[in-house]
Amino acid sequence: MIKKLHIIQYRKLKDLELDFAPGINAISGTNGTCKTSILHLFSNSLQAVTSSCDWVTDKKCLQVINAVNAVTNPKVETLTRGDKQYNDPAHGVSGVLFNVDYWGQESLGFRRHNSSINTRYAIKPLYKRGSHEKLPYCPVIYLGLSRLVPYGEFQNDEAIEGIRKALPAEYQNEINELYRKFTHYEITYSSAQQMGDLKTRAEFSSNFEGIDSNTISAGEDNLYIILAAIVSLKYYYNSINSQRDIESVILVDELDATLHPAYQIKVLNVLREYCAQYKIQAVFTTHSMSAIEDLLAKKDNVIYLLDNITSVVKMDDPDFYKIKMHLSSLTKENIYQDKIIPIFTEDAEARFLLGMMFDYFSYKHPEEFASVHNLFYLVKASLGADSLSDIFKDSKMLRMTMSSICVLDGDHTSDLSNCIIALPGKNNHDAPAGLSPEQLLLEYAQIIYDADDAFWTDRVIVDKGYSKPYYLEHIRDPWQQFQDDEANGRANKKRRVFVKELFNSEKTFFELLFKHWLHNPENTATLNKFYYDLKILFKKVAMYNEINPNEWK
Repeated sequence: MIKKLHIIQYRKLKDLELDFAPGINAISGTNGTCKTSILHLFSNSLQAVTSSCDWVTDKKCLQVINAVNAVTNPKVETLTRGDKQYNDPAHGVSGVLFNVDYWGQESLGFRRHNSSINTRYAIKPLYKRGSHEKLPYCPVIYLGLSRLVPYGEFQNDEAIEGIRKALPAEYQNEINELYRKFTHYEITYSSAQQMGDLKTRAEFSSNFEGIDSNTISAGEDNLYIILAAIVSLKYYYNSINSQRDIESVILVDELDATLHPAYQIKVLNVLREYCAQYKIQAVFTTHSMSAIEDLLAKKDNVIYLLDNITSVVKMDDPDFYKIKMHLSSLTKENIYQDKIIPIFTEDAEARFLLGMMFDYFSYKHPEEFASVHNLFYLVKASLGADSLSDIFKDSKMLRMTMSSICVLDGDHTSDLSNCIIALPGKNNHDAPAGLSPEQLLLEYAQIIYDADDAFWTDRVIVDKGYSKPYYLEHIRDPWQQFQDDEANGRANKKRRVFVKELFNSEKTFFELLFKHWLHNPENTATLNKFYYDLKILFKKVAMYNEINPNEWK
């Protein structure tokens, strides 16, 4: 029913806009961020439907719903009745404290109205003179924290009394069936029961000896109350001529309280179903990371509020990891302290060059890659390309491989569907096949030698003692001799072994050569391809390592 709250000031809520969706709306934040106050403002902005409303076809439904649910359509003055002294909600602010945008109706402003009881105040609409404005009619069921008081801890037996009114049998049976799906208890409803002015609950027995409404846990009692409220609003929907996109509202303070995480997710699923089918708008507060993760995954509306001591700030674009960090009071560094994305490579040489590529990407993309660089862990294990490919393509190893990345040498091909990516393996796009990292650099050295590239006169290269003659004597000639021996059947070792030995014997030279390769504009397209393929895999595996996929912007 409510589309947006524009809050000028109400307690710590200052200059704040909160948007609400027609279905599910969750409000989260640390203690002291006025989450419950927002529920109060929400309820205060709607008035109760009465039997005189012409769209109500079953007039008795209103009495029943009000009877079997403890609090309906509460106003701020009743929700703040515990104040011992007058607490001005907007010191120094006169006139409108907040404005409400409704779905399908004009906006209204709301002002403070001091009560005759000097510790109390009301919040009332400020109607324009001469207008026909009025507070929208909409039934609101409010489930506050008093619903959590266990039956066994309520000491005033004289205040417990039965309620004659009850939901029609079909709706009571529906509640019982929903409750059975959660708890596996087959229950037999007796009546509604009022526990003083704290809460309304059901009295029932079950098919298990010793288990009834008086012996169930606080969580099971809370669950029943929530389900009864949801089904009550279905009853209302079926008792009217529906003309609006939203016909009723349920407000729940601390939805997750006393509920096991599995129950929390099931309750959210029930809420989604009933909100969609019976035009219910649900707004609730929660601290549960299990619930928040599910809400965000299902694209529900999540509002996260940050405590700024004297005010409250709304988090922009909330996601699971940012919320987890704030709810847990963790810094970003702490939240990822033990979180890594394992990367498997063929050998140490590939890890060395891959590390250089990561340093290059951090330099080239400081806003994107630098923040995720340290989340990659190059596993110090060497496995052949065929073995790695078999592991990452093995369906029974899926749990391990979906949290890891496999990087093969450039003489193999990428397979992103199986989290496999190949290193750059060509010095030009027309090359017939890819090369291993060592062979790629041997070929590149010859290319820049033939081109008389400035690499050979660079001060760093010269100061390290490298030159064209050095290259010919220590690298190219031994490499050509090996190739000749190999062609004539005289090679005494395999090519892969030879090039690795040559690479490691001249590691500093190849390191400087690879830096030149990385910064050569002719290789930009190849590097970009690897970079964006790696980004795809990061986002694919990050969640399996409890890392926010959006860390890579």
